[in-house]
Amino acid sequence: MRDNIVKITPIGGQAEMGKSMYCLEIENKIFIIDAGFRFPESDKLGVDIIIPNFDYLKANQDRIQAILISHGHDDVMGALPYLLQEINAPIYTTDLTADLIDQMLKRYLRHSNVKFNYQIKRINMNASLKIGGIHVEFFPITHSIPGSVGIAFLTKHGYIVYSSEFIIDFGAPEKFRCNIQKIMEIGKHGVLALMCESSYAKNDGYTSPQHKLTSKIESVFEDAQGRIIISSYAQNIFRTQEIVHLAKKYNRKIVFYGRDKYDNTNSLLRISKNKRKPILDIEDHILAKKEDINKPKYADKLVILLSGSPRRIYHDILDIIGGGDEFLQLEEDDTFVVASPILPGTEKIANRAINELYKTDTHIHFIRNKELSSMHASQEDIKVMLQILNPKYFIPIKGEYQHFVASSDLAKEMFIDDDRIAILDNGETVTFKNGVLLDYRDTIEIDDIMIDGIGIGDVGVKVIDDRNQLQKDGVVIIGMTIDNKTKKSIANTDVQTRGFIYLKDSENIIKGIMEITEDGLKEYQQSPQLDPVDVRVNIKDKINKFIYRETGKKPVVLPIIIEL
Repeated sequence: MRDNIVKITPIGGQAEMGKSMYCLEIENKIFIIDAGFRFPESDKLGVDIIIPNFDYLKANQDRIQAILISHGHDDVMGALPYLLQEINAPIYTTDLTADLIDQMLKRYLRHSNVKFNYQIKRINMNASLKIGGIHVEFFPITHSIPGSVGIAFLTKHGYIVYSSEFIIDFGAPEKFRCNIQKIMEIGKHGVLALMCESSYAKNDGYTSPQHKLTSKIESVFEDAQGRIIISSYAQNIFRTQEIVHLAKKYNRKIVFYGRDKYDNTNSLLRISKNKRKPILDIEDHILAKKEDINKPKYADKLVILLSGSPRRIYHDILDIIGGGDEFLQLEEDDTFVVASPILPGTEKIANRAINELYKTDTHIHFIRNKELSSMHASQEDIKVMLQILNPKYFIPIKGEYQHFVASSDLAKEMFIDDDRIAILDNGETVTFKNGVLLDYRDTIEIDDIMIDGIGIGDVGVKVIDDRNQLQKDGVVIIGMTIDNKTKKSIANTDVQTRGFIYLKDSENIIKGIMEITEDGLKEYQQSPQLDPVDVRVNIKDKINKFIYRETGKKPVVLPIIIEL
């Protein structure tokens, strides 16, 4: 009977950093947990983001009960504008996350040519409710943005618990505090399987207090003679709050300088104005405006928080260094604190920006990744969650394969047998029948979907290969003009190159390309029944081989035939 079947399928988030999306099936009902994107690798030229493949969900959308979003970060909610074009299901999430989602979706609809309807159901962080007839528990967790929750789904054989991203920090401020009592109650009832984040599973000890910025930069506030400029990711509200507290302690005013008008720090300030309890603990008298940045009276009294997305923030730093910012130009007395860790997919632009910073006269304080931990569960954090929940089965999620192995080793230390641990790839399904994990695994095809600002799936592997080829070896364009009836050439063959070779020094190469082209046209003239596409392909193949033989390069070759 299907009543006793539970299936878990990662749609994204496995063996990668970001793009979290998990499909949970209980009693033949589907629940989507998170829907995020990730940034592309450096060789994915022109690609903005990568989202999960929704084909399985589209094929089974009549069974989808809800989309549940655990917190307000792009790696768990950023794919929603694309998902909602394919399926129609209510979104369950906490208040702040709901505001951020609503803002994101309205912005997407305003700037795109698509239309879709969406429904957001706001829930309490400790909510207990039924969705599609299934009992669902939410519990607050400590992460870098308020409103973060874990989610537990009740089955006939215990809870399926989704940990989301968390740390154990009993001294966390109220807005970031987890509810250990509720987690214990879920554990006492019985947990069939724990889906536990694993990206920091190789790190010893607890993440706390290594996630705290204050101890790393307070000396900067003590010593700085001029302005303090700090780069920090907009979605790390915990870190933003620390910077606000330091500004207040050292009698400085703070400018929230998100250069993108859609920057999340700016958004949170706007959202805060309509809340009974502010999201950020900040008093109006310490706030300054961007117009105050260059006023002499604020020269040694300002903290400028340069916030933005992981992709945008380093471009902003380069723009400021190059003098392209209307308000902010670096000065000799400034102290620039780089507190935005280098994330996968941003290495190239980040390293360039940091190198350029060191060429300026500004005082630089660069915090390396190993000095400042993100708020993800390290080994002892994972052990605490395992101890409290005592799951029958353990499924490591969110991370690379090496992190899953490390997380599995921790589960074994906590007395979970090897045959009760399931390491999954995207598209792999584990099935529980009558509370027992079955040996076999189903699979569904999961491909990355690349978005480059044009639309969903407009960029494929071939396009990326061509872009890489263009970047590496350039392009050769051959223009041919022929008579439509006789197929005779009626103009000289034109060869243009960009990024390939310097024409003056390579007359023999150009001559060879022209000879191959003219031979191809003669063949077309003698056999006019040939398809022009086949003629172009034949010319292209021969030119490719000739160029590689002569130069060892593989430029993109584009033969163009114009028939008049």
